[in-house]
Amino acid sequence: MTNTYFSLIEDRNDGGRYLADAATGGPWDPGLQHGGPPNALLVRTAERAAAAESGRTDLVASRLAAEFVGPVPVAEVSTSAVVVRSARSGVLVDVTLTADDRDCLHGRVWLIRDADTRSIASTARPPKEPPDGAPRFGFSFPYSDSIDWHEVSGSITVPGPGAVWARPRRPLVLDEALTGLQRVALIGDSASGISAELDWATWSFLNVDLDIHLTRPFAGEWVHMDAVTQLGTHGAGLARSIVSDRYGPVATTAQTLVIAPRRR
Repeated sequence: MTNTYFSLIEDRNDGGRYLADAATGGPWDPGLQHGGPPNALLVRTAERAAAAESGRTDLVASRLAAEFVGPVPVAEVSTSAVVVRSARSGVLVDVTLTADDRDCLHGRVWLIRDADTRSIASTARPPKEPPDGAPRFGFSFPYSDSIDWHEVSGSITVPGPGAVWARPRRPLVLDEALTGLQRVALIGDSASGISAELDWATWSFLNVDLDIHLTRPFAGEWVHMDAVTQLGTHGAGLARSIVSDRYGPVATTAQTLVIAPRRR
């Protein structure tokens, strides 16, 4: 165990090579990664590429649009980034994650310049304070076991909407604190599980994408996610969530789900 989600093999400003820890393993197959860690790695790669290209320190990663184009193995993976646009208002970065010379995950990350708009910002009631008791969660697999989960409403073992507080217990890579969008990506891909409407043993509902929009930098360690899943009539579904920190709502997430009976 490395106590990180990824061990660095090669680190460059435009990407790198990493060895995934067993803690990245997902609920469908322990040999395949949960979507959270590789999406957080996309964000890290984009942040480093934007900083290296622009030389700026006033950029906040505010949007991730990611597409799974193949399963991500719990193995060595590589990332590469290209800065598509660099302007005064923000920087747009294309990122790709590969394994065994095969594309697994494509993403685009917008980094927006930091500016003081507190005088016109919307206000909303924050969720109840993060818990201080023992974690509560009813589903064990490698990735979930690396997170402190506290179910606020609903349950991952009971179909229906759910809300949780969640806090990763390990960094993405050694000696680096998670940035705001990294943290939200790491947890946000769990919305479809938190709000699952189907029996895990009978149905598969893999997500093919993950969209995250932040309205401000995320604050603190605890991520509050209030999630709901809508099932469609033609084999697809949509999982959505509102993400908050202890000060109030900060982001939304969306996942397109492919629904199918599980193979026996």
